[in-house]
Amino acid sequence: MRPIREAPALLARFVLLLLLSGCGEGEADQAAEHACRAPDARSSVLKVFSNDENNKLVTFTLKYSSSLDAMMDAAKSETEKSAILQTARKSAVYSLDGTILVKSRDKAAREVTCIAILSVAVLDTSAEKEIEFSVKQTTDGRPLVTVSPFLFKVD
Repeated sequence: MRPIREAPALLARFVLLLLLSGCGEGEADQAAEHACRAPDARSSVLKVFSNDENNKLVTFTLKYSSSLDAMMDAAKSETEKSAILQTARKSAVYSLDGTILVKSRDKAAREVTCIAILSVAVLDTSAEKEIEFSVKQTTDGRPLVTVSPFLFKVD
């Protein structure tokens, strides 16, 4: 009968061990969320897209712009049309949605993978696309942000 009397104490120790093993997870989750939402990470992600002159999301957005169509119809030469298109591309305004989610984290590599909604507005049209990016803490404490390429077919 002795093992039955020890069962509640053993169960209590097991529960305590389970509770303690979860300690620090909340702090790690908060740190991961902070890494994804940090202003440096956000601006790095936006810079990657704004520096891409062949951005498919902008191409998609311009394809459905009625004001671009009107300007192109009014243009007299191919040179003027090309200049209008270049100016429209450069006028794209990018933003990341306020909700940025943590997809995964790699404690050993000190890297967090994040998901966000990228929005672009060009002239009278806007579009959104879910993107994925990673934030890695370097040895000097500065974040290294990489954006995962996404497939976006424009006909």
